[in-house]
Amino acid sequence: MKKIFIISFIFLQTLSFAQDAKEVKERALALYNTKNYNEAFSLLDNLNSSDKTKDTFLILSNIAQEKGNDNLAIEYLNKALDEDYTYYKAYYNLGCIFAKKKSYLLASNNFELAIKYNKNCSSAYYNLALCQINNKDYNSAKKNLIKALELEPLNKDYYYNLIFCYKELNNTRQAKKMLEAYNKLG
Repeated sequence: MKKIFIISFIFLQTLSFAQDAKEVKERALALYNTKNYNEAFSLLDNLNSSDKTKDTFLILSNIAQEKGNDNLAIEYLNKALDEDYTYYKAYYNLGCIFAKKKSYLLASNNFELAIKYNKNCSSAYYNLALCQINNKDYNSAKKNLIKALELEPLNKDYYYNLIFCYKELNNTRQAKKMLEAYNKLG
């Protein structure tokens, strides 16, 4: 009888800690959404490592970026990928960090991985295209911008950059066609 009681007690304690961790995460997310980054960071960072998920690491990374600590953000994104190597949001955010640092090859690699794991992420195609534009690879950028537009046809930024690529590729006919479509968006 004692063994059953002890096992039940341990199970209930574990359940209680899991519930506490869930409540902490919910509170931290609410704080994060209201831009109380320091409090949210403190709550999430102090969770037991077993209670941290890929989403927890993503939020910690976002907060680190808000605070200007890209190296810490990268560390948290890598932890998210340790939890789930197919987590496209982590690859996307890594791409954004590396693009900001003008490390376009690293950024491109991460945007490509984001696309591999989520073919419907228009912003990954767009940001990959921006990296390719910076490397003067206008043909590849054009292809990725077309894909981004297929996914999000009303995004003016996609049109604008596609027009630029067509101009750089000396395809004035397509540039004019895209400019007309851009102007119709209003």
